[in-house]
Amino acid sequence: MSLTNDSKTGLFWTPRGGNNAHDIWASCHTFTSISEDEKTKEKQTTTIIVDMGQHEVPKSFSTGRYDKVVPALDDCLNVPGEKTPEHEAQAIFLTHCHSDHIAGIYEYLQMGVRLPDIYASQYTLNALKKDLIEKNIDKKLWPNMVTLEAGSVVKIGDITVQAYPASHSIPGCFSFKISNKEASIFHSGDTKADETSFLDKGIDISSYQKIAKDENIDLMTFDATATHLKGHALYESEIFDAYKKLFTENQDRQIIAVLPAAHMERLASVVCAAQASGKNVIINGGTSMESNILALQLSGYDLQKKCPDIKIVSANTDEADKLDPEKCITITTGLYGEPASPFVNHLTGGNSKFTMTDDAVIIAPTSNDNNEKIHLLLNDERFSKLKVVTGKENPNIYGSGHAQADDFIKIANYIRPKTIAPIHCSSEKADQLNELAGKNGFKTLDSYPHNGSTVQINKDRCHIISKASPHWFGINHYLDNNNTMKTVFSKVEDGGYSTQGISLLKKRQEEAVKKILNYRSKKNASPAPFTLRRDYGR
Repeated sequence: MSLTNDSKTGLFWTPRGGNNAHDIWASCHTFTSISEDEKTKEKQTTTIIVDMGQHEVPKSFSTGRYDKVVPALDDCLNVPGEKTPEHEAQAIFLTHCHSDHIAGIYEYLQMGVRLPDIYASQYTLNALKKDLIEKNIDKKLWPNMVTLEAGSVVKIGDITVQAYPASHSIPGCFSFKISNKEASIFHSGDTKADETSFLDKGIDISSYQKIAKDENIDLMTFDATATHLKGHALYESEIFDAYKKLFTENQDRQIIAVLPAAHMERLASVVCAAQASGKNVIINGGTSMESNILALQLSGYDLQKKCPDIKIVSANTDEADKLDPEKCITITTGLYGEPASPFVNHLTGGNSKFTMTDDAVIIAPTSNDNNEKIHLLLNDERFSKLKVVTGKENPNIYGSGHAQADDFIKIANYIRPKTIAPIHCSSEKADQLNELAGKNGFKTLDSYPHNGSTVQINKDRCHIISKASPHWFGINHYLDNNNTMKTVFSKVEDGGYSTQGISLLKKRQEEAVKKILNYRSKKNASPAPFTLRRDYGR
């Protein structure tokens, strides 16, 4: 929804991506404050954007004809070829640097959009800069970037934003408290209730307690990706213990720890477990993992200083050649079968310089995700002597970066928001979070705030004031005759991507109403023998 000067005063939230019908991609939210000058009675509008993600599987969106798909923000950004917005966004805040939260920035810059200041942690900004360089985006087009730390408070127009540490799979993650003089929101970002970290810091319970003591949070938007799962997402301390135990039990064999390239929190936990079991570490995860480690170093995180009792070396170096692989932990990539992974290249018969003994122990923290292809590669008679430990055999090596049911309850009970709304989820998972919130005494919105919905927040009530079907930008990149990269884009309709679940619900409700009316007309009976089920309100 595009708010105008005719809109009522207050604080407004509109999810623009991530609150989809069936998946979690393209997280993006706008928060708008509309206030009135006490003397002049003139309206002042302030809008900020939190996260600018992209659709991670663009071929599954619409007809699949776009290279990239991002939420349409032309109502608050000046997009070439589109109508100039009445009020432009004044800042962008980033919760963390996963592509479904920040990769829309690259696309908007290549579309020719001048972005406002970007606020994020040093690690997130370093990752952002790295990708801007790799994508050859002219530095003249880069937005100004401002480093935040946990506890930072930023005033943007009538909006105040405060950063809180969040616990996810990478360092430098934030939750944000967003407020004006009329209301306040706690926006969780991707998080879980883990206070432990071997790299940075987990969540800060004392800061949550201070929020509850000093003020009332009117609305908490919460990561509902995994809150349908019982228990808590494993803490890094628990995962550390599991790896340490495996490393100790297999002291006399080469151990290969397979990790996602970007999961630096998990990398730190594994390296610390290696030190605790007296094993040196060889990093052989390819350029993607190496660049993420470089981003760590540039952000002030030094694994060698944290683990001074062991050697941590890169593969294919003189130092690595001097180490006995059977007395080391080799950390690599390839959980998803990525061809660029040296480990995957070795398994598929490539010329990768990857050392693996016939009886190596492979630790691969897979879950039930169909995208995790490593088990298919290892299911070959050539590797029959390998010992493979997955998340199925040892659940304690797999740890999601997203809150489960107990994480949500713990955080909600510390912050004590008046109302809770799901984000980063499907409509089904939104239902499940609403049910969980209701059972624990929290109010929820009357329906699922899918992309395009606008919620008004005030001290007395949080409610959806509109439910528009959002638009997106479909983007294609190509090389012209001069071998110069060109970008073309067009504004496309949602096509049910955000609203299909709502449409199906509406259809079911309409069918139920018809049945009731038919029953009453035929039987002249009242009341009807059944009532409508409210799928979204709790």
